[in-house]
Amino acid sequence: MQLSFHTTKLGTKTWVSLGLLMAMDLVLRRFSFGNSFVRLGPEFIATIMMAYYLGPWLAAVGAALCDQINVLIFSPGVNFLGFTLTAVVAAIIYGLFFTKKPVRLWRVALAVLAVTVLCNILMNTLWLQMMGTPWQGIIVVRLIKDAIVYPIQVAVSYAVLTAVTRVKPTL
Repeated sequence: MQLSFHTTKLGTKTWVSLGLLMAMDLVLRRFSFGNSFVRLGPEFIATIMMAYYLGPWLAAVGAALCDQINVLIFSPGVNFLGFTLTAVVAAIIYGLFFTKKPVRLWRVALAVLAVTVLCNILMNTLWLQMMGTPWQGIIVVRLIKDAIVYPIQVAVSYAVLTAVTRVKPTL
């Protein structure tokens, strides 16, 4: 399996696409629910689309900007940059797996697994630990949540990517 480090050329169409996908991300974040250490939401769809269309590096920029805009506008809490780093790493992982690659179920499952383990379980739990929540108290709940959400994210991601594959030549 070969990962793609490709990114799209920077033009007006690319920046407009990035802006629209970032707006989609911010809207989808409004449908998230849960508390500070177990949160469910569909914003991963916008990140996957950014990675698929724009490549890992522009998707990472878009994910970082979306995270910061979300914190500045909607979050009354403290801006912790660890979560921004998690969003960047997730976008890069998705970009490495999806950019210039055919959509295959195994590729989607592997990418979502990598993001789930590295970003959701390891990195976010570390950030919560650094913010004062003991990881021993939340790790079991987070593992159960991620085990339940993983197949749903794979199914939704695969459905979205196969749908946008048919539309991609017209964008």
